Parts: sequence; structure tokens; C-alpha cells
Amino acid sequence: MIRIREPGEDDLAFLGEMLYAALDWRADGELPPPEWVLAHPQVSIFHEHWGREGDNGVVGEDGGRPIGAVWYRFFTEDEHGEGYVDEQTPELAIAVIAGYRGQGVGRRLMEAMHERARGSSLARISLSVDLDNPDTRGSDTRISSRVTATIG
Repeated sequence: MIRIREPGEDDLAFLGEMLYAALDWRADGELPPPEWVLAHPQVSIFHEHWGREGDNGVVGEDGGRPIGAVWYRFFTEDEHGEGYVDEQTPELAIAVIAGYRGQGVGRRLMEAMHERARGSSLARISLSVDLDNPDTRGSDTRISSRVTATIG
């Protein structure tokens, strides 16, 4: 049974693993090693110093084993990812481990994150995706390379 929980300090490595998984979706391509990718300035901003003000997320687990995560973080005009809208709109990252994809885990994580965002009185969240990513099938992210969801 899938359980959704808050990430703890011991989940930082898993968030990095999920961030790498979110970037490594191309069957015909190969990313550099995780250590290099996760240290890259365009990537490290999504996970380094996790727990700073405004950080929010959830982890999905099955039998105590983490299987997916979704989290958001606020950025500034000077430091942000590809989904940047403004300083009041956090950018979201999501990934599910192989073997659990296509089973609704990502949807459950997104629903839990949506509830958290609503509870934090957010107006919207931004997610940047590649339109060729097959893992976005069946989700609203197929609409645009940058989706801004209104929280309501």
C-alpha cells in the first residue's frame, strides 16, 4: 500500500535520486554520472540546502521504501529553473522510480502536493517538462513545456 508522507532530513539523497530520474528519461540518451548532474548549478538549486523557508514536498513509499517524490521551491529572478514565473510561484519537481511508473503514483503525489499548496495559500505552481517525455502521458503536463497550475 502506498503511503504519502512528509520528507525528512534523511530523504535528501532520495530527492537527489528523484531529481536525476526526472532528468534521465530519454531512452536514446545517457546523462553524465549523477554526482556531476546533481552538482550542476541548474540542477543543484532544486535540492541543495533542502528545508529552507518555503520548501515543501511529499514522498511516496511502499512498505517503508521511498518510491517517488514531489517537491516545490521558491526562486528569485536571479536564480531559478526553466519553469520560473515569478517569486510568488514555486517551481515543482516530481519523479517516481522505475517499476512504479504508470500506476498512478505520480498522480497521487501531485494530488497530495496540490493539497499542501492549497493549505499554504499558494495561487499557482509551475512545472517545466519536456513535451517528448513519455512519462507525462495521461497528465496535464502534455499541454505545454511549462505548465502553471492554478491552486483552487
